[in-house]
Amino acid sequence: MGPREYSSSSNLMPGAAHVTERLEKTVHLRIDPNDESTTLEDVLTRISELQRKHPDREVFFDGDEYAICSRPKRSKASTTH
Repeated sequence: MGPREYSSSSNLMPGAAHVTERLEKTVHLRIDPNDESTTLEDVLTRISELQRKHPDREVFFDGDEYAICSRPKRSKASTTH
């Protein structure tokens, strides 16, 4: 299996892609923290793929949920205080 191929039996488990309304966060992929076969390269590759697929979203690793998530990018006007 190549670095861009993911099987359903791998520790990269497709998430339900649910959205938390108040945070507008989407979980794209849950990662099994007990599976030592997943590498940092696997996670970073998947993040890059999602960034290309969703250029209007900020894609990030959520350490609390052990998942690759995204949320809508903030406009520049809303980031200034």
